[in-house]
Amino acid sequence: MKLLAVLGSPRKKGNSSLLLDQYLKGIREANRDADIAKVYLQEKNIRHCTACDVCHTITPGRCAIKDDMQELYGLFAEAAMVVYATPVYWWGVSAQLKAFLDRTNAFDVPDGTYFAGKKAALLMTYGLGLPNKGPELVAASFGEICRYTGMDLIDVYGICANKAEPAAENAKALREVYELGLRIAL
Repeated sequence: MKLLAVLGSPRKKGNSSLLLDQYLKGIREANRDADIAKVYLQEKNIRHCTACDVCHTITPGRCAIKDDMQELYGLFAEAAMVVYATPVYWWGVSAQLKAFLDRTNAFDVPDGTYFAGKKAALLMTYGLGLPNKGPELVAASFGEICRYTGMDLIDVYGICANKAEPAAENAKALREVYELGLRIAL
């Protein structure tokens, strides 16, 4: 089975990446034949959606913007599961992940099967400790996205990871997210 892991952090080896790597490590151990594509959005040329609506009218399910999303559309369409990893910035997802999410709107077409039945997971890191509402708002947004698209949101996990306690020093969180990955059956 195929899995698409989308890293929305501008830091390739930051807290969100470390959390994602541990989750994927668990998945790989539980699913030896899994085909996992990890995409670092910061390295991709993803233009913003222009709301031209071509993807809903002229070429349903296909975006008119020719950039790196064309490659990612194929990976997304083939994936049985999509894992989103993002830092929480200003009570929302990173700009990189937001651009990606906006562009998947191209798949929101009648009789489209791009979303329905896919598993989804959300991994978050944030710099302000709880009761910071940012992680709650991001999780609620993903819950709504998954309800609307028919995706099954199976995991939501977040940690406070800042200079005082980076993810690399949070053995409990790294173990927990790894164990979540071990439970995934693709």
